[in-house]
Amino acid sequence: MKKFLPGLIVGLLLGAGATWILLSHPAAEAPAEKPAGPDITTGSAVISKQLAALGLAFAAPQSVDLAPEIKGYGRVLDPTPLAGLVADLRTAQAAANASAQDYARVKQLHDQGENASQQAVESAQAAMLRDRAQLAAAESHLSLAWGRTLSTRADLDDLLPALAAGDAALVRIDVAASEATATAPAKAWVSPFTGDHPARHDVELLGPAPAADPQAQGVGYLALWRGHPLPPGAALNAGLILAGDAQKRLVLPRGAFVRHEGGVFVYVQNTEGDYERRLVTLGPGLDSGVVVTDGVAEKDQVVVTGAQQLLATEILGSAGGGDED
Repeated sequence: MKKFLPGLIVGLLLGAGATWILLSHPAAEAPAEKPAGPDITTGSAVISKQLAALGLAFAAPQSVDLAPEIKGYGRVLDPTPLAGLVADLRTAQAAANASAQDYARVKQLHDQGENASQQAVESAQAAMLRDRAQLAAAESHLSLAWGRTLSTRADLDDLLPALAAGDAALVRIDVAASEATATAPAKAWVSPFTGDHPARHDVELLGPAPAADPQAQGVGYLALWRGHPLPPGAALNAGLILAGDAQKRLVLPRGAFVRHEGGVFVYVQNTEGDYERRLVTLGPGLDSGVVVTDGVAEKDQVVVTGAQQLLATEILGSAGGGDED
């Protein structure tokens, strides 16, 4: 009995200690089961259910009538050589005017029998002819380098400060020789080369470029871009608008387009409520959107808001984000 009591007491003490530990340190609760995420799939009506709440907007392509045009490329030219040639021209003009007036004065004195010898008349005449030749050479240099349309502009002196300040720019537009037409283009436009769908800007067409591009070997034109042009050397998208009957074109808002793996796509809703991603070919950018030359029809319902979400959903689904219902 004496041996039993000590054992009983020890057992009670151990039991009490264990109970105290359990009460003071309750067992950690099992983690709550995470709610299952949305079932992301592609190519089925499940996408419609999942993304309806994102505010997808649809629209048919807008039909517009556009004049025929030739797509090309352009670049902003450095106006420094033009400014140098104009300065040479103005210097030659001043010298020619001065020598002409001097010849007229000396000849008048000689004709009136005053203090002007025949030798003085001949020297003044030679100086006048020399300065006229230098003026003609300066005019030719300017015309050969920049074209007659620009070199003979009445506002050329006023244009140079605008070019220097960046308020205007001279642009060269080149098109492939195979795209050139016998008739001169009526208008021209340019747009920045960077950005997905930059808006295009109308430019003043000055006429054919005086020299061919040594690399492109196509047909070039000079144009004047006013407003907020890019700095010299900047690359541009460009186009020449031709005279002729307008052609029907389809236009979509810029939000309808997504880029994926080097291509430009839109999502078109089909009769089953799915979204079909289609590769499209783009034309020029307009204020209202971008011309689509291939890939959509006038009756198509195109996603114009939410296309990027659809692309993300498709990519996640193809990567194993969910099982198709």
